[in-house]
Amino acid sequence: MSAVPFRTAAFAPHPTGLPEAALHTLLRRTTEMLDGADEREVLWAALDAIAALGPFTAAAAYLLHDGRPHRRPPPGGSANGAPPSELPAVGAHLDRRIAALHGRSRRLDPADPWLRALALRHHGRCLGYLVVRARTVPTDEEIALADLLARQAAVALANLALARRDRARAAEHERLRSAEIRRAADLGATVSALERESAYHEALSRAAASGRGEEDIVQTLHEHTGLPALTEDRFGNLRVWAGPGQPPDRPRSDSGPRNELLHRARQQPGAARERDRLVAPIAMGDDLLGLVALVDPDRRADRTDTSALERTGLVLAPVLAHQQKLAELEPQLRRDLVEKLISGQATEDAFTHAAAFGHDLHRPHRVAVLQWPGPAGQAALGHAVTRAAGQLRLDVLVGSRRDTTIALVAGLDSGAALYRAVSEELGSAAGAVGVGGRCDCPADLPHSYDEATRALTVRRRSQDPHGSTDFEELGLYRMMGTGDGEREADRFVGEWLGALLDYDARHHTELVTTLSHYLESGGSYDAASETLRIHRSTLRYRLQRIREITGHDLGDAGTRLNLHVATRIRNVLDQQPG
Repeated sequence: MSAVPFRTAAFAPHPTGLPEAALHTLLRRTTEMLDGADEREVLWAALDAIAALGPFTAAAAYLLHDGRPHRRPPPGGSANGAPPSELPAVGAHLDRRIAALHGRSRRLDPADPWLRALALRHHGRCLGYLVVRARTVPTDEEIALADLLARQAAVALANLALARRDRARAAEHERLRSAEIRRAADLGATVSALERESAYHEALSRAAASGRGEEDIVQTLHEHTGLPALTEDRFGNLRVWAGPGQPPDRPRSDSGPRNELLHRARQQPGAARERDRLVAPIAMGDDLLGLVALVDPDRRADRTDTSALERTGLVLAPVLAHQQKLAELEPQLRRDLVEKLISGQATEDAFTHAAAFGHDLHRPHRVAVLQWPGPAGQAALGHAVTRAAGQLRLDVLVGSRRDTTIALVAGLDSGAALYRAVSEELGSAAGAVGVGGRCDCPADLPHSYDEATRALTVRRRSQDPHGSTDFEELGLYRMMGTGDGEREADRFVGEWLGALLDYDARHHTELVTTLSHYLESGGSYDAASETLRIHRSTLRYRLQRIREITGHDLGDAGTRLNLHVATRIRNVLDQQPG
């Protein structure tokens, strides 16, 4: 098997579980890392978490001091429950390879593609390495979770350094207290603050481990500090608000001040003052995901409030990182699911995967296929279909194939309403919708897709190529669209109209058009001549020439029927998509 490079990757839901379950485990493991008493516990808690969430085994852990890596053995002398004798061999040769990495994640052994070192980077600095080996080729989800845990381990190491600084500060305060009795009151306030910090840490850990998300974490911060709390994305858009009333209106900052704030959030540890707010970064390594803030116009926030704000940013980081990866991955996952359903390759897992997107596949569906020319592209058309379905209160899964957008719609009666809604969303009616028949189970979706494709083809090749067509409306045109049906239609037209088409081409006449209008009028000379804007005698002459050229008796009912069908098919097949 060829080597596969270890990489950061957006992960896909595991076939046997949902991303929410992985997030719950990830948050619990992240909390364990943040609770580590020292760097060694953090490093091996991260390795244990990586092993628990994928096919990995722990090999070694390194911490950087003065730029040099120092190997840290596991607590108790074992990792993942394995005795030391069964751990992968580590020694001076591995230490030398780690020292040569210069802060980068790399493969360590050319002969072993899944012996990897994961660099633990925080704010542009490498703090250490985790060395893992994969028992089997990991999935994209397992690779992404391993990378996410490694980055959070780096955050936890940085947090330990911050805690060590806080402990040093507390020790200095205790020394001053012993020297100066008059600071006893200040010491009491410090002890109270530490108790508040400890209580908040416990409350925050419960909120994070509950799996209820960003809203509960921000609400916990508000309740602890008594100040309104909020989160923003990196562009300054409000995500979550916790506090009395509504969020205050804030004018959008110029790019200069906003960029300066983001730069400060990246470079300096902890919280920063921004006018009437205290803000702290929400970051995974060097990737700034957003900001968490306390609204404090009266500047009454104390050190414990600032510490709580900083810790909240650390806990929110994996939550936002997971949400960001899902947002990036979800459109592709939806397209993959739609492709499997319309191609007949879906399994029973399709119901679970659809439910993860809030879609119930057990209900009857119809397939709609859409084309809209113009610069918007399929991505914009897909978004327009989703918004249009929402306005119509229809549940939809959107995908694409080649130059068409595909929608699996529950509760759709006909394509007309969907066509109008999408036209309004795009600001253009120059599109077409084909709708297949009703499917009572997912196994029927490929058939409905084929019907929808044929309906779209007929609509696009008709004299009015813009609008919607349901497969039930096609009548004789059902034979056209793709494959043998269209080829048979061509042969039928050639058999009955071939000689007449050749004559028109050579002599630049319109005998086929004359015949079509005559048959459409039910054989009425008056109606046909009026439609064609020619005299009755001219019509009689043309019909006589048609009899002579084709040899067909227009008085025979069967012949008239076949000619009528042939002219209708020709009118559709002759048109090109608009």
